[in-house]
Amino acid sequence: MLTNEMKLQAFLKMRTKNYRASLRLEGLTPPPEPARKPAPAAPAPKIKHAR
Repeated sequence: MLTNEMKLQAFLKMRTKNYRASLRLEGLTPPPEPARKPAPAAPAPKIKHAR
């Protein structure tokens, strides 16, 4: 099941793609897409020291 957050992200992504496509159809050059940053890696689990 999709959450509201997932639906919002899908909507915003599609809206941006449609806007860029409409600019190209009108003969305009769309602005460059912002660079995507990779998701941060999960931190390594901490290991307890045995005594």
